[in-house]
Amino acid sequence: MSVTSGFYNGLSHDRKYNAVQISSLFDGIINDGIFQSIGTYFTVTASSGFTVKVGIGKAWFNSHWIQNDAILPLTLSNPEAVLARIDAVIIEVNTTDSVRDGSIKILKGTPASSPVNPKLTNDDYVHQHALCYIYRKANETAITQSGITNMIGTASCPFITAILKTASIDSL
Repeated sequence: MSVTSGFYNGLSHDRKYNAVQISSLFDGIINDGIFQSIGTYFTVTASSGFTVKVGIGKAWFNSHWIQNDAILPLTLSNPEAVLARIDAVIIEVNTTDSVRDGSIKILKGTPASSPVNPKLTNDDYVHQHALCYIYRKANETAITQSGITNMIGTASCPFITAILKTASIDSL
């Protein structure tokens, strides 16, 4: 463990800071989650056929931000012929050297007679956060709003309501 500090003006390029150091400024100030006060906080709604729409919003997960400034249509794959499955609309933060990006995507579930939510990845490089789960009936012709289970604002994908406030030891 070492002591670090920053930020200081560089002289002849002797100071180089990276994204991790800059993002660490927000550690302890902003907790992981969806900003409740921005847009429609990524709300997922059924559209037509197998398309859903992800609303406008901004999030902070794993010391990275992701913003969606327009309605984002996502098309899910066709349903299974015999078994149901549960798909997820997720925010993915991927810090692998080949990706280094945040995205909103579909995570396809596994077909089963009693389907379960797909397993989200949460390792050193990839973190997935479910905005919603979508129950996909076998041979369905369209996604309905009643088949969408919202996860925004829950413990697994919480709201950020405000930055932390100061507290006096006197009040504790």
